[in-house]
Amino acid sequence: MINKNIAEEINQTLEELWILLETKERSYTNFNLNNQQYTLLTLIIRYPSSTPKELAEKMNVTKSAISQQLVKLETEGYIFRRQHAEDKRAFSVELGEKGLLYKKEMDAYMQQVSEKYYASLSPEELTNFLSALQKLTKVIDEL
Repeated sequence: MINKNIAEEINQTLEELWILLETKERSYTNFNLNNQQYTLLTLIIRYPSSTPKELAEKMNVTKSAISQQLVKLETEGYIFRRQHAEDKRAFSVELGEKGLLYKKEMDAYMQQVSEKYYASLSPEELTNFLSALQKLTKVIDEL
């Protein structure tokens, strides 16, 4: 019963942390993006040259849903499509000028967040926290 209560508190705290990070991130940057677009740009930054199919798989949505968001991001200059040399029908998604600006601002924001971690937590606490988060990520990924 204690583990169940702690697990529920962890879930609530993770939700609160996610909402807080999203809110702070949006107030830090001046980009008018919806949640899917934020997630897509984050994935494109983390996994450069991904295909729409790969992005859809990572977000667990249809390729059609991704395509709609990619069109919006491309229209606004956040991304562009790069045609594959061998397969002219296939393309990867790359950061455009506005996407590179978004990445730069996000890097600066994340640097500030990281500095707060370093100042607030000991190296041992950071290591233990990272280990616990990695375990939770693996458990959730296997659901």
